[in-house]
Amino acid sequence: METVLKTNNHITLSWVKHLLESSNINFYVLDESMSSVEGNITAIPMRILVDRNDLEKAKKIISDAKKNL
Repeated sequence: METVLKTNNHITLSWVKHLLESSNINFYVLDESMSSVEGNITAIPMRILVDRNDLEKAKKIISDAKKNL
């Protein structure tokens, strides 16, 4: 598994999860609960991991979506 996103922003996390789900890319979210402890500790970013084989596709999907904002 490879990290495709690190963020402390729950909205960004939700948006990227939606993009990956819509593209049928399996992923794991790590540290989602830890980032909310003690009032959103920014020292512990949430991470989205994807399979190594999907990494480039996931990066492209996220990059293309950012361009269309």
